[in-house]
Amino acid sequence: MLRLTCLASAMFALSSGLTAHAQTPPAPETASVGDESREAAEEVILKARTVTEDRQSETLTAEGDVEVRVGDRVLKADRLVYDRKEQTMRAQGRVQITDVDGSVQFADEIEVDEGIENAFATRFSVRLDENTIATASSAIRSDGVKNALEQVIYTGCKICEDDKTKTPTWSLRARRAVQNQDTQMITYQDAVLEIKGVPVIYVPYFAHPDPTTKRRSGFLTPDMGVSSKIGVFYEQPYYLALSPSQDLTVAPMVAARVNPLVKLNYRKRFFSGYLEADGSFTYEQEFDSDGEKFGDKTWRSHLYGYGRFAINDTWDWGFGVERQSDDLYDLRYDIDGEDDIRGLYTSQPRQLLTQVFAVGQKEDFFFETGVLAFQGLRAGDDDGRFPKAAPILFAQKAYDFGNAGTVTADLSAAALFRDKPAILPDGTPTLDSARVTGSAQWEKQSIVGPGVLIRPFAMARGDVYRLDDGGATGQRDVSRLLGLAGAQASMPFIRRGEAVDLIIEPIAMVAYGSEDQNDQGIPNEDSLLFEADETNLFKPDPVSTYDLWEGGARGSLGLSATARFGDGFELSGVVGRRWRDKADPAFSRLSNLSGTKSDYVTSVKARVGDRLQAEARMRVTDDMKVDRIDLDASANIWRIRGSARYFRVASSSASSAGQEGVLLNGSFRIDDRWSAIISQQRNITDDLNIRLQAGLAYYDECSYFSLAYERSNTLDRSLGPSESIQFRFVLTGLGGVAGDEFD
Repeated sequence: MLRLTCLASAMFALSSGLTAHAQTPPAPETASVGDESREAAEEVILKARTVTEDRQSETLTAEGDVEVRVGDRVLKADRLVYDRKEQTMRAQGRVQITDVDGSVQFADEIEVDEGIENAFATRFSVRLDENTIATASSAIRSDGVKNALEQVIYTGCKICEDDKTKTPTWSLRARRAVQNQDTQMITYQDAVLEIKGVPVIYVPYFAHPDPTTKRRSGFLTPDMGVSSKIGVFYEQPYYLALSPSQDLTVAPMVAARVNPLVKLNYRKRFFSGYLEADGSFTYEQEFDSDGEKFGDKTWRSHLYGYGRFAINDTWDWGFGVERQSDDLYDLRYDIDGEDDIRGLYTSQPRQLLTQVFAVGQKEDFFFETGVLAFQGLRAGDDDGRFPKAAPILFAQKAYDFGNAGTVTADLSAAALFRDKPAILPDGTPTLDSARVTGSAQWEKQSIVGPGVLIRPFAMARGDVYRLDDGGATGQRDVSRLLGLAGAQASMPFIRRGEAVDLIIEPIAMVAYGSEDQNDQGIPNEDSLLFEADETNLFKPDPVSTYDLWEGGARGSLGLSATARFGDGFELSGVVGRRWRDKADPAFSRLSNLSGTKSDYVTSVKARVGDRLQAEARMRVTDDMKVDRIDLDASANIWRIRGSARYFRVASSSASSAGQEGVLLNGSFRIDDRWSAIISQQRNITDDLNIRLQAGLAYYDECSYFSLAYERSNTLDRSLGPSESIQFRFVLTGLGGVAGDEFD
């Protein structure tokens, strides 16, 4: 690629103000001339050891460490000759041109006409950014926009000055290349891709965008392979830069066993926000893991979208769309994104959520509302039994009364509608329900005596329900008034030492709330997954939702401790237990509040800077049996980088079978470039590897390569186990290459 600056015109202005030198001066000569006759003239500075002028031949010659500056452009050479008669300029010997965009061109010799419409260079090279380099035996510029290079070598790999013999990881050789600055494309003829100097791919024609361009339309890296589900397939994305603020990617896929599929991705950024949508469609039957078709042929599709927009500095609104034509569509065509978060609210795995929401927030005020609709993707899901929330609402306003404490006023509402009656996990039948809740909370903090922190609190709340179970009872109204009062006390003890700082804080909480408020037939729709653990151990009302209420007298006692060592090493933890005066059957064993006392709950965290982080969370019974344990760790030590999670839930706390599993993600750096990678998701309870991936990866400053084997043992109706070999190869400046994939 050739990009030359307008130095010829500048030299024309410069030559008229210089006199000839008969001998070499003792120091470099500096001249400065401005051409005020030209619009937007730039100051021109020439430095050289010798500057001479031949009036007879009308040439100006500068020799010896020649440097010409025109604004931010700089030309350096051993020798420069300007021919006034022919209106050409020739720079010779170690020519280097630095342009305003930072790109640097090199050549043995460059000759250019005064208008920079035509130019010629020998042994030409250009550095487009820190690593991207193109070289050619010669370069010709024509029409002011086209640069033709002969015997071209292009690479995105860094080539060090002190080791020019080092072979780049990859390079593209071509008999000829043309850069068109109007279309911002570089085209190659007879191109060969070389990996470590070894030719691997030949194409008679190849093209890619100029690396200096920001974005433009064009073909992206294809995806191709073989699948047991759809056979041999080829997917070719095409990127459309519709405007500076929006783009569209269209990716048609053809396969041997199924009809074509078209994927779409649209993105647009507005002044007030942005939106993104992914979709696909095809006309086909259903099929299993072996590609056997069944059922009717029909249009099948999916749409995942998200948008969020600012109304003003306080208010935002947005939406999330998640829909697909049939529940296994994404798994059959390996479409990702089902479990991504799109919007203010989230759903469970294999459950799609469509929502419209609004959010407002100030320093002492918060408001959110939304309308939700669900689609189930699991076996046995009936969308008619899923509720539609229209709407849900929460608002909170805080009032600060100084020494008298703070008051927080809340308003919450939810309206749920179903097409068919549903039986909740607790056995309660329900069809439609609506709830409005208003509450006010007061609390203050005081320090008493030698440093005891006392936090008294009180809360008053009213709930109004309209319920319809779809059966004989029909519609009915239920209301309840709830109250809660109590106090929390803690006293931190701090000991500072030369090697370690210790902070130990005993914490106690006592409270009393309205009793027997879960016996009115109110369906538990929002608290099914509630669990009392260390995060809500000292809260007066541990249930952050509304349908369940912990009544009567309750208390909790625990200890928090932190030890800080040098070099960023910190160890912290909390342990405690909760009691109450009587049991409430509305709370399940999983909630950890089914009896008059909870299990012991504890959490321990360890951190060693950014190198190692670990956390353990447990529930332990009176006889020291572990009901539940979660272990999480992440490490970046020596050559090891990764994360791990182990969990176990006893049968008494979750289900008759219990659950136990492990998730691993990690890599081992073999050397500066090569790494071994592994990822595993294992169900220990069923002795099943849900997912296993292992492979090798290579990375340097200009390329990424990975080869991985993956096996999935997930069973979902007509789809069963699958295996694949995934191959990825990304070249800086050229894009990525996806290899064969086998399912």
